[in-house]
Amino acid sequence: MKESTRINDPGFGEKVGAGARRIINDDGSFNVKRRGGDSGLRSIYQQLVFMKNTHFFLVVLSGYIVVNVFFAFIYFFIGPENLQGVRSETPLGSFLDCFYFSTQTFTTVGYGAIAPRGIMASSVASLEAFTGVLTFAIATGLLYARFSKPKANLKYSHRAVVAHFQDGQALMFRLANQRSNVLMEMKARAIVTMHDSSTSNARQYFQLKLEIDTVIFLALSWTLVHKLDENSPLYGLSLEDLRKRDAEIMVLISAFDDTFNQTVHSRHSFIANEIIWNAKFKKAFRVDDDGDVELDLGLMDEYELMTADR
Repeated sequence: MKESTRINDPGFGEKVGAGARRIINDDGSFNVKRRGGDSGLRSIYQQLVFMKNTHFFLVVLSGYIVVNVFFAFIYFFIGPENLQGVRSETPLGSFLDCFYFSTQTFTTVGYGAIAPRGIMASSVASLEAFTGVLTFAIATGLLYARFSKPKANLKYSHRAVVAHFQDGQALMFRLANQRSNVLMEMKARAIVTMHDSSTSNARQYFQLKLEIDTVIFLALSWTLVHKLDENSPLYGLSLEDLRKRDAEIMVLISAFDDTFNQTVHSRHSFIANEIIWNAKFKKAFRVDDDGDVELDLGLMDEYELMTADR
C-alpha cells in the first residue's frame, strides 16, 4: 500500500466499522441518518426543497387533502344546515358537500354554489381562506426554490470496470450530462476508502490519481481512468481483496453551469461489487448520416468482457 497516496479523513470518519452498506448512496446523498438534530420549520423547509420530485408532490397533495378533510369535519360538526346550498339528505353526502366547500374556500375559488351562513361557519371559512393563502404562498416559494436551485444532473455508469490500459490495467468509470445545458471547466477528484485489515477495522483513505482530471467542456461522455500501477493504492489487490476490505471508490465532480452561472457539484461512489474485472465500456456515441454526433445515454452502462488475448 502506497502511503504517499494516503490522505486525511475527508469527513466520513475512520472509526466506521464493517457492516455499513456504503458511504455515498446512488443518488449522491450520504448514507447517514441524523437523530436528535434540528427539527424546526427551517429543517422541514430544507427537506421539502431537497426531496425527490415525486415525494414532494405527494407531500403537497397529501397535505392539501388532509387540511380540507380537517375543515370539512369542522363544517360537518357545526352543522351542514349552516352552509347554504347543501341539499344532500345523507350524512356521507353532506360531508362530501362540506369537503367540496372546503376545497373552494381553501383555494379561494368560491363558485358560489355553497356559502357559509351564520357567524360560526363564516368565521371558520374566513380562517380557512387565510390558511389557504399562506399555504399556497409557501408552496409557491418551495416550487421556485426547487426549480431555480442549480444542480448537476449527471448520469454515471452503474459499474466501474478494470480494463487493459497501456502496458497494464486501469480502473475506469464514466459519466455524462443528462441535460442539454452546457457544463464547463469540469474537475474530478477520486478517492478510495478501505478497512485497514492489518491492524484494526478502521477506515483508511487514499487519493486516486486520474489520467485526466479536468475537461473544458462536457459535450459527450467522460471516462475517468485510474492506472493500477505501482503508485496506485489498489495495486496488487484483487476483486476479492476489495470486497473483504469493503472498498468504495468515491468521486466528486465540480463544474460551472452555463445556465445558472454558478458552480455545481455531484457525488457518486462504486463499491467492490460494482466493479467488473477484465471488461471495457462500449462506445456510447456515433456519427449519423448528416455528420451529427449522437450520444445515447442508454448505452452508458454497456460493457463487454475481455478475453486473455485482448
